[in-house]
Amino acid sequence: MERRRILFHRTWHGPGGGRTGGQLKVRDAFEHFLSDPTLDPQVWFPPDTVWTDDPGNHWLKYRHAGIPHWEIKASDVLFFSGMDWLVLSETQRMDPPVPVMAIAQPRHTRDEDKRKPFLEYPAVRIAKSKVGKDMLERAKANGPVVCIPDAIDLEGLPEPRENPQYDVLIIGLKNQPLAERLFQKLQRHFRWNLRKPRMALQVPPALPTRADFLNLLNDCRIAVFLPLDAERGAEGFYMPALEAMALRKLVVCPYAVGNSDFCIPGETCLQPAYDLESLFLATLGALNMPTDLADRVRQAAWETSTRHSLAQERQAYLELIHHIDDLWADKDLFRKDH
Repeated sequence: MERRRILFHRTWHGPGGGRTGGQLKVRDAFEHFLSDPTLDPQVWFPPDTVWTDDPGNHWLKYRHAGIPHWEIKASDVLFFSGMDWLVLSETQRMDPPVPVMAIAQPRHTRDEDKRKPFLEYPAVRIAKSKVGKDMLERAKANGPVVCIPDAIDLEGLPEPRENPQYDVLIIGLKNQPLAERLFQKLQRHFRWNLRKPRMALQVPPALPTRADFLNLLNDCRIAVFLPLDAERGAEGFYMPALEAMALRKLVVCPYAVGNSDFCIPGETCLQPAYDLESLFLATLGALNMPTDLADRVRQAAWETSTRHSLAQERQAYLELIHHIDDLWADKDLFRKDH
């Protein structure tokens, strides 16, 4: 039996391309389909894709496996994320020649987001959280929206460090100014303490590889995250906080839309308002939290993280792809014929 092709399109135009969380999760979807002997995922890297030997590029091992040109076959399924829609002509976007699966994020519903027009095109969309699914449906995305939460490679994580180097690690890659202000405020607060907490700050540039980041994250007791806030489009999921939970860290993380299914205030994390004073007080609260309560929060967080394995994500993707034709044929699920 001929395997069914799932056609991916990936590109980046700078030396640091291919290393984002979005690229990682599309790569994971590619590998989920690779695991099914009835499927044949293929990826096209356009000629203007900028390749370097960057070890953090999640697609580096598939660099020479890309197909030589973009050509859609009648039996294909397209898998899109981000700006991938632009590989199609406007006519094809409005009336795709084959079924389309497309990852969509809550921020795509914002008027100022350049991907919002893509929601008009027919697709079976994949949201990463229940809140994200609701937002896409309220925005009248054209087609059904399926929730498949992001997963982390639990087996690929380092062993949780019993005696980490830092008491507090502030992850400020997505909000450097506020992260630096929080770090400075904490330093001033503990200036005259004989036993100061050991603190570290991560701001751009990002570390070379995902493994480097996870090793840094593993070297703290309390992880304070500054994700994209709602005003800047919010997160589709926010995997770093979940990775910290899997590493048994005490997590401080404001609400960021996509993290609502696993960042549960008082149960799996501390969730302050997204401002300097609230983050400062929550960090102090984490430092002073009684050991038994901190242990209960970390345990609940760890249990939550175990429900986000790659095996579970793989099963969800494979179930979806094997029902794609039925979904695509159901005209009631779309606003226009396709």
